[in-house]
Amino acid sequence: MKLWKPLAAATVTLCAAQSFAQISPTLADAVTDGRTADTWLRDGDVVLFQYAPKTIHFRPSPNHAKWTNMVNVEIQSKYDRVWGADQTLFGLALFDNSFGQFSQYIYWGQKWDLHPNVYAKVTAGLLHGYHGKYRDKIPFNRAGIAPAVVPAIGVRFGNLSIEGILLGGAAMQFAVGYTFR
Repeated sequence: MKLWKPLAAATVTLCAAQSFAQISPTLADAVTDGRTADTWLRDGDVVLFQYAPKTIHFRPSPNHAKWTNMVNVEIQSKYDRVWGADQTLFGLALFDNSFGQFSQYIYWGQKWDLHPNVYAKVTAGLLHGYHGKYRDKIPFNRAGIAPAVVPAIGVRFGNLSIEGILLGGAAMQFAVGYTFR
């Protein structure tokens, strides 16, 4: 399995963000929206780590990769909410796409609590990584980057969660996550 690429990229991203917050305490002190000098998160923000080993295609093909190994890092915030959402989301998903190409999805979204243990969320962002003969497998893929909207529904058990993620009309994933509070 090619899991080392997404894990390495996620680790570098988190370390870079934490380093920036420690190097720039005067910038963090100047912000008055719940941030403090010792962190890049605001009061009440949480971080979700997710993993989905496979993508389940509605019309399987021999060209599809057996394992896609999606690793996602998401910040969930009570700030900057719209459309009656309970949280705003910012995240980065790293994975091998359906054709085995290393891909990335950077996004913003909203999350709604439907029940104490059930939630729905919708994210929108930029998807990169479909190239070569698979470039046209996602719509609007210009210059190797395409817009994407990804809905999901999840169930949480304390800090653990299981999420069903719809990937257009082509596939879905089931991701297991852990929220750090």
